[in-house]
Amino acid sequence: MANEDESKATNPAPDASTIASFHQSIPSAHQPTFEALRALIDEIAPDAAVSLKWGTMAFDLDGSLFALSANKKHVNLYILTVGLLAEFSSELAGIPQSKCVLRFGPKAELPLETLRRVMATAVERKRGD
Repeated sequence: MANEDESKATNPAPDASTIASFHQSIPSAHQPTFEALRALIDEIAPDAAVSLKWGTMAFDLDGSLFALSANKKHVNLYILTVGLLAEFSSELAGIPQSKCVLRFGPKAELPLETLRRVMATAVERKRGD
């Protein structure tokens, strides 16, 4: 296995074809948020399979569970349980979102306890399916 410097030399422009290059493609301003969310997913769903799908880092547990992506403006956390974000709408107020995506800017404070409850509920529902 090549060390990190050797892998950078052989792949100077990460194309998200591997998990490692996907990580390298995350804008540096978003790395702390991305890593905190990834750690939370790993804590809540340690058995989830990790892959790259739809330009995101996807986490599957008997089907799609969560996904993470980032662009210049924010990190996207996809909660892929239909209707779950609506159930936590009062606790997630103030966080830019859509039906299944929460968006965090580079200076956003993560509501870790709320996210932990949302994600744990998603895992419980997935396992109950």
